[in-house]
Amino acid sequence: MNEHTENIDNICATLDKLTIDSLILMQEEIELKLIAENAMIGGETHLAKSRYILGQNNVSSIQLPTENSPEFRALTTIDLSIDEFGLHQFSLESKKPDNENYINPIKWFGYLTPQNLSFAQNLYRQALQWIIQAANIQCKLKETCKQINQLKQIKYIINKENK
Repeated sequence: MNEHTENIDNICATLDKLTIDSLILMQEEIELKLIAENAMIGGETHLAKSRYILGQNNVSSIQLPTENSPEFRALTTIDLSIDEFGLHQFSLESKKPDNENYINPIKWFGYLTPQNLSFAQNLYRQALQWIIQAANIQCKLKETCKQINQLKQIKYIINKENK
């Protein structure tokens, strides 16, 4: 019976630690999402200022590439890897532009663009980095919740066997 209570105590201590870890991860994820949201709002504000300066038809979806546009490669992509514990890890992979085919996306809106358009681009880049961090934390949180559920099942089985 003493071994039974020792096992239950160990499981409960681990459950307590994992629960605290999950709360900390939730808090970090919420904070990152709020920071990303603020960056997105700032980017939208700078886009609105650019639309005001250049005119609503000069900063719109009309300038974005379509299926008929020449092909281009994204300089920043999201890379998915799996770490040694089996957790999914997202990261931004940036490539240097080759000068021949590189067109700065801001130039889609004209060659003399307001500085607000560059500010918006930078804020959206920052938001993307924070979103990637939040996604990584979310993966850790899912794994922590999975471990909590597994320990709860083990605890239930041990309690059921010893009754």
